[in-house]
Amino acid sequence: MKLYQHCLSAVPLAVAGYAAAGGSVAAGFMAGFSSVLMDLDHVADYVIHNRGWGGVEDFFKSCEEGRLTKLYLVMHGFEWLILLWLLIGTGAAAPWGVGLAIGMSGHMLLDWLGNRHIVKPSFYWLWFRAQHNFDGNALYRVPPGMAVEVVRENRV
Repeated sequence: MKLYQHCLSAVPLAVAGYAAAGGSVAAGFMAGFSSVLMDLDHVADYVIHNRGWGGVEDFFKSCEEGRLTKLYLVMHGFEWLILLWLLIGTGAAAPWGVGLAIGMSGHMLLDWLGNRHIVKPSFYWLWFRAQHNFDGNALYRVPPGMAVEVVRENRV
């Protein structure tokens, strides 16, 4: 999903976090904050791929067009959500933890639905990416480099 879409979704997720934690401002803040900032792991993957920073425009194009050859995305894993919801279910999570779980869950759901055309169905499991050595050629529906050509062909 695009950054502006995650920013827009942060507002209802923040409200949900606030309500779910019994009116906790910390939970509301964490839900909204985490739903956007968990995408910072894309920056690390981009820098690894390019061996440096190529600018904001190239960063967004690389991510949106599926050009990265390695996809670690350490925060984008359903395994983290399972852990967070287990902590909540056992009563071990603070209100901000409830907000974190709601924000990350909302983000992951939107990514999973919104990026189906770019990545394979099991992409958002860390074990799946690790099993494929975090290799973009095995994780994207269209391998890096080819995606740019497919986009160009569809525009003609």
